[in-house]
Amino acid sequence: MSEATEPSLDLQDASAVCDLLQCAGNTLMSREGRDGAVQWLPDHGRLLATGDLHDNPRHYGIIMRLAGLERGSDRHVVLHELIHGEHLIHGADLSYRTLCRVADAVQSYPSQVHPLIGNHEVAQAFKLRVAKGFGEQTALFEAGLELIFGDRSEEVSLAIDAFILSMPLVLRSPWGLFVSHSTPGPAQLPGFDTSIFRRPLSAADFAPITGGAWQLTWGRGQTRESVARFLEMVDARLLVCGHALVETGAEAMGPQLLLLNSDHEHGAVVPIDLSGPPPRADELAMESLPLRAFMEVQ
Repeated sequence: MSEATEPSLDLQDASAVCDLLQCAGNTLMSREGRDGAVQWLPDHGRLLATGDLHDNPRHYGIIMRLAGLERGSDRHVVLHELIHGEHLIHGADLSYRTLCRVADAVQSYPSQVHPLIGNHEVAQAFKLRVAKGFGEQTALFEAGLELIFGDRSEEVSLAIDAFILSMPLVLRSPWGLFVSHSTPGPAQLPGFDTSIFRRPLSAADFAPITGGAWQLTWGRGQTRESVARFLEMVDARLLVCGHALVETGAEAMGPQLLLLNSDHEHGAVVPIDLSGPPPRADELAMESLPLRAFMEVQ
């Protein structure tokens, strides 16, 4: 893949887009370390952790440069909340293009690029209403597909849904790192179904309010106590999530939860050493990299 992180295919060609998404989905489902809804990392190397991206192509380009995947197979990047951005074209959301860029990256670096399911991906795949200040985003996304693909928009939409559902919910390391879009809220923890991490997911797992995958991607209101309890349930040491408004880009909630945003002007990322137990969340927050510091002068 090029430095500009642009696929070589025509992103207005329905057949090419569908083929790319299908191939990338197959790669995600079949690669080494995939176990149900979990993708396991190796016990060495480096992970570039990111937060919500929301169709920010400029930040995506910086993230991929910082990831340096071409420098070795032990370099990894996690990406989530890819779609539903603020920049509309003719009143439509064209963030399917970011999904295609990530799918292309998966094909170029099949063991190193790790997209995770976020709540906006859940909303899109199951056609749930979701608003982010710019309108009802699922409808705007579908309008974008109709604008570009016309009478083949439904075909592309189904390919997008399949690609989303091929993504893991969680990225884990043998040393205790646990990366997910969010975590169940305190009230959801007592009944949370941890079996979703050990088996293929079903539509019931994404059912609003009650489904385990829905709770993992939409959960809010976490406390230090609920984070500690969740990590105990999943046998992990450190949780890295998005799904929260983090004005500084990176913020620790106690020693066990690091929250990241990568979409706004203060968006940040954090490199994490995979060769040992992860450090405390507050230590990682101090090592965060503000994306604007790597902005190229136009």
